[in-house]
Amino acid sequence: MPGTHRSPTHGGCPWFLARDPEKRTPLEAETIELTGPVDRFSLDIDFAVRFRGFAPVVPPAPRPASRVMPRGTVAYWRFDSSGLTGAGTAGSAVAAGTVARDLSGHGNDLRVQLLHDSASKALTWSGDHHTEQPAHASLRFDGGKSPDRGAILTTTAQAPLNSLTFTSGFTIETFIKLPEPFEGDHAWMGILSWEGRNGDAGKTTGWSTEEPTCSLNVTPERFLQFVLYPHVQDADPTSWSHALPVGRWTHIAVVNNGHRTVMYVDGSKIARNPSQSATGIATLGKPFVIGGTQFAEQYGQGFYGWIGDTRIVNRALAPKDFMAPSA
Repeated sequence: MPGTHRSPTHGGCPWFLARDPEKRTPLEAETIELTGPVDRFSLDIDFAVRFRGFAPVVPPAPRPASRVMPRGTVAYWRFDSSGLTGAGTAGSAVAAGTVARDLSGHGNDLRVQLLHDSASKALTWSGDHHTEQPAHASLRFDGGKSPDRGAILTTTAQAPLNSLTFTSGFTIETFIKLPEPFEGDHAWMGILSWEGRNGDAGKTTGWSTEEPTCSLNVTPERFLQFVLYPHVQDADPTSWSHALPVGRWTHIAVVNNGHRTVMYVDGSKIARNPSQSATGIATLGKPFVIGGTQFAEQYGQGFYGWIGDTRIVNRALAPKDFMAPSA
């Protein structure tokens, strides 16, 4: 609180006070609390002045794309002026067809698409961001159900990312923030995915052959769900997080070393990672998407919340190499 405040002080011995009174010696009882005129006093403290050396915490400055593209980066998108046309006006609609450039230089640009009959404000620009995020910008998605609505960003049909299988491993990272209050039904909304049916990749073991081959979603309980149909195995190893908080940013990293997948939330390995082997992603040459997940090759709702920098690397990264190394 601003201004000067008075802090009363008195002399005493906490160790004596904590002892059983029946076991105190006469001397202990006499000196347990000092009550003389010099033992009780008050101090006037201006806390803002006294502790100004500790605050405010200076947030990190934005980091250029060149500093956050380690060896093996195949795609990197950010939504500041370096990566998105028309960035910079908070709350402004991001129109259909707007391009988010792939700053890795590999040609995996994303284009905005409005789902169903969604209004233009289904996707807006925001300066909100995770403290450790390289770019100080994000996109606000206003997806939902009844009726289905939202916006997605997709690669083109010819993008190299559509067909990469990542058999040597991968690291997929993103930043998200769920609104507070978290209103409406958003069960199983997608954060990112590849389009297509896992059944068309010859997979038979999953919940449904209509699921895409790789997707990151939010469950009704706000758990993260990462479902992977590997390029090699006929399996669907799935990672599940704890319930995500609302009203604050979360960093997510999904890491595969060519044998097994591990999800990290805010730099910590989650408890419910699969033990099944998983080599690669059974991509089908179809677009990669931010902001939604298909079922039976159709979109329902879109994502509800903010999404920030998103990066894909073709090898397993250690947590110290994440975009938010101190998350």
